[in-house]
Amino acid sequence: MAVIVAILGLVFAVGFLVLLKLHLPMGITMALTGGFAVGIVVLQYCLGPMIIDAIVKVRWTAADELGYGTGQWLATACGTFKIPQPRMGIIEEAAPNAFTYGHGAYDARVVVTRGLIDILEPEELRAVVAHELGHIRNRDFVVMTMVQALVLALWTLYYTSRSSGRSNWYIVIGAYLAYWASYYASLLLSRIREYMADYSSAQITGNPNHLSYALVKIAYGLAKTQTSGGATVPVSAPPKIAIGGIPPAPSSGPYAYDTSAEQKMRAQIEASRHDNAHAIAARAIPQPANAMGAQAVKPKPASKQAFSAAQLGAFGVMGVSSMRAAVAWSGADGLANPDTFTTAARWELFNPWGRIGEIFSTHPLTALRIKALQKLNRLFNQPDAFDFSKIKPGKYKGFGRDLVLVSMPWLGLFGGIAVAAMTTASQRTFDLSEVFMPLVGFSAGRLVVLLFSYMGEFRPNKIIRLLGEIEVSHVNPIPTAIEGTFTGRISPGIAWASDFIVQDDSGFMACMFRRPLGMMKLWFGLTSAERYVGKRVRVYGWYRRFNAPYIEIHHFEVLDTGEKVSSNYFPWAVVGNLLLTLACVAGIVLLHRFGGPI
Repeated sequence: MAVIVAILGLVFAVGFLVLLKLHLPMGITMALTGGFAVGIVVLQYCLGPMIIDAIVKVRWTAADELGYGTGQWLATACGTFKIPQPRMGIIEEAAPNAFTYGHGAYDARVVVTRGLIDILEPEELRAVVAHELGHIRNRDFVVMTMVQALVLALWTLYYTSRSSGRSNWYIVIGAYLAYWASYYASLLLSRIREYMADYSSAQITGNPNHLSYALVKIAYGLAKTQTSGGATVPVSAPPKIAIGGIPPAPSSGPYAYDTSAEQKMRAQIEASRHDNAHAIAARAIPQPANAMGAQAVKPKPASKQAFSAAQLGAFGVMGVSSMRAAVAWSGADGLANPDTFTTAARWELFNPWGRIGEIFSTHPLTALRIKALQKLNRLFNQPDAFDFSKIKPGKYKGFGRDLVLVSMPWLGLFGGIAVAAMTTASQRTFDLSEVFMPLVGFSAGRLVVLLFSYMGEFRPNKIIRLLGEIEVSHVNPIPTAIEGTFTGRISPGIAWASDFIVQDDSGFMACMFRRPLGMMKLWFGLTSAERYVGKRVRVYGWYRRFNAPYIEIHHFEVLDTGEKVSSNYFPWAVVGNLLLTLACVAGIVLLHRFGGPI
């Protein structure tokens, strides 16, 4: 998708500038630019699947490779949804995920990764595939492409209206507000489509808990093993986590784990997960009245900001979860531990950054999706897999500090504007040096954000402990050192992917490898990242959470060779902002001395 975004973004930018420079009448210009925006998105829709086929390393295969009987199950499910059978593919990488893409139901592809196959139970894997079938049945490819075309058209109309004259300023403001309203409405619609696909999965499987377990394994929850290149990395049983937060010290052994208190509950859940393993072919899909807007029908048989180029292609691929949300953990038996899940879910439920991050995301928070699925349990006569009533309420105490911190660059910018305005008013003349004052304020504020959000000493930690932390955000991280294995890269099948998944003996998590320049990150992914997959490493970085948990890598060490690989992002970001601030200050001094008023 990065290639599609880059190429189409470049085409749009150049074409848009050409149209503006033609100096056509305003009515014609607005019509042409709006039509051009729609045309670009339609072009992405038409070419996107073919480009993904060319650049993503997918091995197309029969559905039965996902498990014995899956082929017949898929045929029956597609017959129930009245859609053609999609083409099935596997990406031989460890990141647990699944997605579907295409132009429509007639040529849809459903792709799963080897990591997803390895961590899910058969009924959970089918629930994920059923979720993707829901995207196909709901025509999400077409719906989201149309919405994205309208969003981009509104942006071009806003930008074009800026040259319509000062007397029409209210049109400019209205178009700008309409653009942003439509952009966030498109993200909201995408999240709604995810809920709809979740419901489709529950219809096919007859048990919403199957998708619940799959979601927490994919997003931040629970898996038994992770594989890379045919090698299986075992996940031993980690310490039991109290509902309140960090796991206590184990009573015996490195990771002793007592499940006696949960035995009855876990037995009930396990029974519910497997109760239809042999009878699923005869199960009917319930269609209760007024459920998700559906009317009761005869049951059918079921079987086993300013415009950014990054917005282009955002909805070409419909996935079960955000690609960056990649952590997993469970007990040695591979079952989901309800207490561990509810502990990890506390951050999403009680840290306000979770809800704020969701606004900017195409996927809902996992905890909210699980809650919605558990409401469906009433319709399908299934017990709840996770008990949310056990979750101890919490409050993130650092939210005010975070708000001040993320506001610093803008406070500096507006402060610089205010100083420049007061200077002009007092001197009754405008000096060129005052142009640099807002830049000084912004770069100085950005420097403060960098210094405060990269503080602290790296201390040894475990992934399962990090997941239980509520006092963490994207600007208030936990400096940490994790010893484990790079089991794969986050973006499945992409040759230039540079972000990793690290797994220790308690779980695995996304690791973001930032570089000072985008081209440096791309080059690292193309030339070096793959050779670190499967290596035992010690990762030093900052654990952060926004709409997904991740570790931003400062550097990592390969344990068997002693090789050290640094991202170099933080020092160069500090140096760059410092140089920018000093350059602006120097510009103010020089222009004030040699420039003079205007």
